Amino acid sequence: MRWKRFILFMIMVALASPVMQLDDADAKRKRRYSPPPLKILDISTSPTPFAPGNGPLAIMIDVELPKNLSNVDLLEVSSTISFPSKRSIRFLYSRHPIEEAVVSGGTPKIRTTLLWDGKDQTNQWVSAGTYTYEIRAKLMANTDGPPRTKMVSLRVRGELEVSSPESLTNSETHLEHVPFTSDDTPQEELGAGSDALETSEVEGSDSEDNAAQEGALKGAVTGGVKASVSATQ
Repeated sequence: MRWKRFILFMIMVALASPVMQLDDADAKRKRRYSPPPLKILDISTSPTPFAPGNGPLAIMIDVELPKNLSNVDLLEVSSTISFPSKRSIRFLYSRHPIEEAVVSGGTPKIRTTLLWDGKDQTNQWVSAGTYTYEIRAKLMANTDGPPRTKMVSLRVRGELEVSSPESLTNSETHLEHVPFTSDDTPQEELGAGSDALETSEVEGSDSEDNAAQEGALKGAVTGGVKASVSATQ
């Protein structure tokens, strides 16, 4: 009788083990992940309201860096602007030497400004409407080839309002802080998200990513878009 109970017990343990292992693996993944210390703090635009043909729209982005900046050389901030048709996208980015970081509140920060001329990828003025943007930041290290990504922030998304030139006749322009939402997790696997940049290094080749960005930037500049940078005061 005892051996029957023992066999039944062993069968129950064998059936329960895969479930217990999966639950344990899920729990470990949840405990291991924490948001990367590279963060987008604030986004503001000027002028608001913005209408194409009246100068560029300045998109100012405040980025908080991790306290440990060893083994990194550059901060890259990039943005895509998507149009209602979902078929036209403008890509902007700028890169900063880490030396531009200004320590504020105990953490290093950099402000970057991306300029959008209000044109689409065919170099035509866009029409009035609501456009979406997506922004992310990267810490990169210079290598013999293209810079290598070491840490990536969570992506943030929001909306930009574009007005018609006629609507600006009686409007006063101003700087406006733009609301945005952040991803829960980055698309890239970032490891533990600690201040040690080596533990958050993105594996795989960055050469294709950077080549695509270089091509996109070349197209953007051809269309009249340029990126400018300034340090946080």
